[in-house]
Amino acid sequence: MSLPGWYPDPARTPGRFRYWDGQTWSSGTTTNPADPPPISPSPPAGQRRRGPLIAALAVALVLVIVAVFVVRAVVTGGVEVSEEPLPTPTASGFDDRSPTPSPSPTPPPSGASSPNPSATTPPPLVACPVGDPGARQTYPADGRIHGGDLSFPAQSGWQQSRLTSGLSWAYDVDGQVLTIQPEWFAMFAVGALSVVGGFEQPEQAAEAVMQCTATSTFYEGFTARKDLHAKAMTVSGRPAWSVRAEIYVDTKRTTLPGDVVDVVVVDLGGPESLAMFWGAVPIGDQDLIEQLDEVIGELRAG
Repeated sequence: MSLPGWYPDPARTPGRFRYWDGQTWSSGTTTNPADPPPISPSPPAGQRRRGPLIAALAVALVLVIVAVFVVRAVVTGGVEVSEEPLPTPTASGFDDRSPTPSPSPTPPPSGASSPNPSATTPPPLVACPVGDPGARQTYPADGRIHGGDLSFPAQSGWQQSRLTSGLSWAYDVDGQVLTIQPEWFAMFAVGALSVVGGFEQPEQAAEAVMQCTATSTFYEGFTARKDLHAKAMTVSGRPAWSVRAEIYVDTKRTTLPGDVVDVVVVDLGGPESLAMFWGAVPIGDQDLIEQLDEVIGELRAG
């Protein structure tokens, strides 16, 4: 996936970094890649990106849901996770009561393996639910990555991620990233999904997250989705559902065909939220796909 952030200046100016927002490069540069993202003036109306406009229209059309989102405290392995309220979702545009239309498959970039006949290009959702990935609870420092009362072991050689804000439909998100190419990353993350945001039970919520993933800014140049599995599982004895798909892209940002994305949603028993694991690794990288499987196998509540 291609994520927003400071990258070496494409103009190859030594020691300079330019900001990539997921769609365009910034006009200004910096010598310090730890700087905050630049504030860009609004472009002329005819040049504005379609995504923000659609989101703005969706927010204007969708009834604002007022609710209190509280992730319950969970006691796991003798460690109690403190209970703290999370903000209310500001909008809920996801509605899966009608099936997503399935147009003809779009072939992946040249040289990539072709999707099977089930690969489709779903149209963009009107709006995915709006969460707050940065709303965090307190968790123990135990060598695990925590979010949404779910955790996985910290991966050696991977960096703590400040880029999980891309999972904009979730709450209480944390994760790790691994640089694959200068503008492409693998990522593992955990977080919470709000029931009032439309995520009601694991199977439905896992598919909803996959739809949001395929149409998010993570995947500029999205061309096709090839489903690999959709199956029930358990995490710490709790019911869960896993959806895995290949997400194909056609973009100059990478030479890769796209990512294998796995979404696991767990019902931990709380009425307000579900727990989510989100993982993405490059298509065809068997070592990282095996690592993805291992991490999923080591998920636990708390």
